[in-house]
Parts: sequence; C-alpha cells; structure tokens
Amino acid sequence: MERHIAQPTIQRADTDLPPRVLFSPGDSSFRLDPYSHYRRLREADPIHYSAMGVWFLACYDDVNAALRDHRLAAQDIPNQVQKKSDFLRKRSISAERPSNLDDLVANSRNWFVFKDPPDHTRLRRTVAKAFQQRSVDSMRPYVRACAQNLLAKMISKTRIDLVADFSAHLPVNVIATLFGFPSADFEKLAGWAERLPRIFDPLVSFEELDTLDRASREFKAYLADICAEKRARPQSDLLSALVVARDEQEQLSEDELMSTCIMTFSAGEESTAAMLGNGSLALIRDRDRMNELRAHLDLLPQAIEELMRYDGPLQMTCRTAKEDLEIAGKLIRKGQAVYLLLGSANRDPARFPNPDALDWHRPRIEHVALGAGHHACVGATLARVELEEAFRVLLEILPDLELAGEPQWRDHLVIRGMTSLPVERRKPCFEAIPLA
Repeated sequence: MERHIAQPTIQRADTDLPPRVLFSPGDSSFRLDPYSHYRRLREADPIHYSAMGVWFLACYDDVNAALRDHRLAAQDIPNQVQKKSDFLRKRSISAERPSNLDDLVANSRNWFVFKDPPDHTRLRRTVAKAFQQRSVDSMRPYVRACAQNLLAKMISKTRIDLVADFSAHLPVNVIATLFGFPSADFEKLAGWAERLPRIFDPLVSFEELDTLDRASREFKAYLADICAEKRARPQSDLLSALVVARDEQEQLSEDELMSTCIMTFSAGEESTAAMLGNGSLALIRDRDRMNELRAHLDLLPQAIEELMRYDGPLQMTCRTAKEDLEIAGKLIRKGQAVYLLLGSANRDPARFPNPDALDWHRPRIEHVALGAGHHACVGATLARVELEEAFRVLLEILPDLELAGEPQWRDHLVIRGMTSLPVERRKPCFEAIPLA
C-alpha cells in the first residue's frame, strides 16, 4: 500500500537540529556504487535532512507518493543558474564576453520539466503526440536496422567499447531521425545532447555551466536555421509538427519552440544512451539471465522494465515544497528542496524482495525509473521501443560478450551512465584438441 503524505501536524521541525552527515552523494564512491549508499540511508534515516541543507527521500512508498503530490513543485533549476550567473557577472573581467549564463537561463526557463500545470501541461502536450504508441511502433524497423548496422561493424573485432561504439550512437540516431534532423549533423547534435543534461546536476561547476551556456547558444542558432527550412518545406517529422503548432495553432512562443526542442532532444538522447549501457553491463555480469533472455526473446518487455528498475539512468529528481507538509512525522518547510531518490526507491526491499538481484519474473515491476505523475517521462514509450530492439539485436549478434576492463562512470549525480564499457568476445570454455 502506498504511503500517503499527510497534512502537517507537528510543531517542531527536524531542521531545527544540527544535520547529520549520513548521505553524501558528492563522495567519489557514489558514482561507482550508489546503491550501497542508498541502502545505508534507507536503514538509518529514510526521510533525511542532510548537511547539504536539503531533504532526501529513500523509500519507494515515500518517493512514489511525492512524485504525485501537488504540494511539491518542480525544481527551479533556472533560478539557481540565474543566481550563479549573477555571481559570474560580478566577478567577470572580460570586456569581450562578460561571464554570464543568460542564454542557458532563458532556454531552461521554458523547459517543461521545470514547470508545473498549466504551463507544463500546455508545453508537454505539443510533443506528447509524437511519442504515442502507434507513432513510436512505426519506428521499430528503423531502430532495429540502425542497431544491426552499428553492431555489424563490431563482429570482426576482438575488443569493443560498447558505450563509445554502440549505446552512444543508437539513441541520437533514433531521436534525430524522429525530429527530422539531417544525418550529417548527428555527431554535432550528440555533442550538445551529452553536455546540456549536466544542468540537472546540483554539483555542476561554474566553469561547466559556462560550457553549457555556449552549447545552448549553438544549439539554438542551429535550430533557428532548421526551423526556417521546416517552415518553407514541412515534412512528416516532429520538428515540422512543432513549427506548425507554433505558427498556426499558436500553442508555443518562438522561445518555447526552441527550448522544447532542445530539452526533448537532449533529455531523450542522454537517458536512453545511459540505460542501454547500464542494461548491457547488468546482463554481461549475469550470464544466466543473459542466456535465458537470449533463449526467450519474448521476455524482453518485462526484462527491460527490470533492467530499468535495477540500474536506471535517472537516479534522483528534485522538488520544492510549496507549503509546509509532513512525511511520516517529519516536517518539511515551505521552500525547502526535496530530493526523491529514484534509484533507492527501485532497490527498496519493502517493495521489491531481493532487490539487488536481476529478476524479470517478479510479479510486479512497478518501478519509478521514469518518474510518475504529470512529470513522468514524456518519451517513455520511445525509450522502451529503442531498448527492446537494441537488446534484441545485441543478443542475436553479440551474445558472447564479457568484460575486458573496468567500466568508466560519468561524473554525474542525477544521470547514471558510463563513458566507457570495454568488452570482448567471450573465450570458449574448452581448448581444441590437436590432431594426432
């Protein structure tokens, strides 16, 4: 049974007490294994006010309820970036280009992930139709062919980097095709999509935010040219549909059009690429599960759900309390940040028995890897199709992979993914007997 968040009834807030250093996601070990950190937090203080001055929710019922609670607003990252921009401007000594993050701030202010209804509903609706089941299913042949082409290049290789050679390419090819971007621009688009989601990381540096601002400017300038082409010659792609919504139906302003394209493209590419890498690593490490899945490809849909539960790309999301509210006897004050640990919720033994094991035969795999409520992932249907077809082709073409080195994880708190996954074709378990 889900735990419902009650109205506040207590007088003294736990924030009146000195915070304990119990959970530190900034620790370097968190990138390698966040799940041991989550386990300690769930056991010691699952509704935790940290030394960082923010709340962390670690259990499934609390996270699931909070994702749907209208008293928790979307995180105001653009305002946080604006404050950093003001700081950069004050310390800038460059007359050529004063250090500021103006374009990144203006762009992200229109991302619907940072908005609540009714603006969130209006902006999200413009792209939701493109991700409906029927539209996405029509892309299966393309996704499969793209995966086959990428993996066919690796058959003759002894060692492969499954991230650099496969998972980093497939999602950008798919979503760029959905948008109608020229194939010659895919590599450039991938670079922007890889950088911009760093805005979600609460520990991103000033210097890196400046890099994100440049990426935002470049992407926006690129989109202005492409949108002009779509206006002159609209086609049956997502970008043309958004341009029509902007020009004829007046559902978007010009700035909202640009921002919606940038957010949807970047978030969709980066999270799916990370999940493809994380899922591949999980299967390589569990040979029995890989063999079972290869022998029963009809299990792929539920296997994808379990892989997302087991090691999903989105580890946490943040909300801000719009009013005082109580969760299991702890008072969260208006204006305080509340981090919902999705990765921890998906490993909660109270919801998933034996949570650290990969098991797609679970009776209910109702994870929160893709969020829930009105902020649930708008591209979830496309992500599932990409993952199903990618793993189907991987199991058919390269089912005999094993690790050839340690995976290298991204320096990112929010999106868990790898920069490198070195693998090699599995060696036979017997040696040839020489002929007499």
